[in-house]
Amino acid sequence: MKGIAKIIAMAALWMALPGFAEDAAPDVPQDYAWGMHLKSEGASPFWQIALPTQVYEQSVWPDFRDVRVFNSKGEAVPFALTLHQQRPKPAPEPVALNVFPLDIKHVKYEGQNSLTVKMPGGAEVHLDGDDTSRISQSFLMTLPDEQKSSLAVAQLRLGWVKLAQNWQAKVDLYSSADLKKWQLLVEDAPLMDLTSGSSQLRHDTLQAGVTLSDEGPRYLLMTVFDAPENINVQSVEAIASAADLSNANIYLSAHKESAEASVAIYSWVNPQPLTALAINPGKENEVLPVEIDYRRRADDLWLPLQKTVLYRVSEMQSEPVTLNGEMVQAIRIKGINASWGDTPPEVQGLRASQALVFIPQGTGPFMLTWGNKAAKPQAMALDMVIPEKLRGQYTLDSLPVATEADTVTLGGEARLTAVDPAERRSQWMTMLIWGVLVIGVLGLLGVAYRLWREVKNKP
Repeated sequence: MKGIAKIIAMAALWMALPGFAEDAAPDVPQDYAWGMHLKSEGASPFWQIALPTQVYEQSVWPDFRDVRVFNSKGEAVPFALTLHQQRPKPAPEPVALNVFPLDIKHVKYEGQNSLTVKMPGGAEVHLDGDDTSRISQSFLMTLPDEQKSSLAVAQLRLGWVKLAQNWQAKVDLYSSADLKKWQLLVEDAPLMDLTSGSSQLRHDTLQAGVTLSDEGPRYLLMTVFDAPENINVQSVEAIASAADLSNANIYLSAHKESAEASVAIYSWVNPQPLTALAINPGKENEVLPVEIDYRRRADDLWLPLQKTVLYRVSEMQSEPVTLNGEMVQAIRIKGINASWGDTPPEVQGLRASQALVFIPQGTGPFMLTWGNKAAKPQAMALDMVIPEKLRGQYTLDSLPVATEADTVTLGGEARLTAVDPAERRSQWMTMLIWGVLVIGVLGLLGVAYRLWREVKNKP
């Protein structure tokens, strides 16, 4: 037992030695997997760069704690990370439009199909073409009387009485200022209401892209065709145009892991905090009811995300699926009574775009680096880089932009699994404790064996 005590005492002494409790050395570029030289011409106390796509895809940490900027001497310089564009304000509440079912009459003259739609007040609209024979219903929609200002409409959301059977239909949408001249806005847009067991899928929105007003188009005409029976549309809501997020997000293409005729799995190398998913059919003029699952990490279970309809019809395509920063490593898309054959959907993840602002201490050229599992957070708050009193003069819109030059390999992929000194000490301590425990157990077994031999040999 005295020997075991000596081993434990020696281990404790070794752990206390200065050489074992190593301090973290200053960062150098070789601590990071990759780097990119930056071009910054002219003199400025601050520079900015929009993080390149490689950083989003290859950074080990979702919060970019493994991003650094170095000067020509390999010294890290102060920097801050900030959203490239502020998030938009919430969109206005939907506006309920007046909805009027219209009488329609099919006629045929001189070998041509024609449809007559009778408007309130007696005005008639004539639609010609072979497709008019498939039209079964028509609805007129107008701004409410209390709506005096113009309304930018991005989408229409329909409400209807649920039918006893599953159904799918298509609609065309027209606009007019005088109920006489009509302009086609949307063609062959899908609507559907499906039930399978306990699962339901309802696609009730149309892309509109029109501004309704007293001076411009005030009326909308929707024609329904290929429906198995009449749809009792009870309400239509106009959804205002949302702010443009194209500059606020970066699009990260997903890697297709596997794809069958109706199931496909897509992933990203590292989990990504996504604001949305852009998913569209792989072929033109395709409509796919689907169920989408996701997982946060490669070894996590699949979680349900949403049932929706993917479509790419004419110049219209599916709206992105909102995620609000949810961590996503992979998604799984399953067709609901639908198959895409050998052309699976296309998937991109949208992530909030970030800009890096740095103080050019030392001499250039400067280098942006990323990819280090052992890195600790070093980005500062923007106020610590650009003092508040200078923020009026030096705004993100006015800061000079450092441009990307060549990308170089530094520490390589080995840095993606690097261990920081604290974690390394913890691993050594764990191994040492286990070693002491194993030696102690062996020592006790030895003592027990000697006692057993003595008892056995005693006359």
